[in-house]
Amino acid sequence: MKKMKRIIAIIIVLGILGGGSAYYYTFHKPHKNTFNLKADYALTAFDLFSKFENDEDSANKKYLGKILEVTGKIVNVKKFDGNYEISLEDEMEGITCLVDSNYAVQQKRELDKLEPEQIVKIKGQCNGYLMGVKMDRCVLVSDKK
Repeated sequence: MKKMKRIIAIIIVLGILGGGSAYYYTFHKPHKNTFNLKADYALTAFDLFSKFENDEDSANKKYLGKILEVTGKIVNVKKFDGNYEISLEDEMEGITCLVDSNYAVQQKRELDKLEPEQIVKIKGQCNGYLMGVKMDRCVLVSDKK
């Protein structure tokens, strides 16, 4: 009986350690830095929006979770809590790019200069389509090498 309790205790401890390790690995691993990632696809904001609008399922299969480099005309820039939300082509149904505060700090000077009607190139992760294409972890791309 004593041996059985010991085996059960060891199994419980190993389960807790395994679960804790899995939790830590899953929820505390750092995001990949968008600055250093190569874009999977480069296209215009108009083309990207059209692909989602015409066939959302195939566009999701192709672009969802991928790093995209999108070029388009700014229609609005909103700043909130250190984040920037840049709308391209159409404020309601265009491309919405979120530059979170981690990336905004590194590009604050460039982000503060953005204005409507300006053409910009943005790299970020595509998160799908909901009244427009949503992208996050975005950074501004410079053509200067």
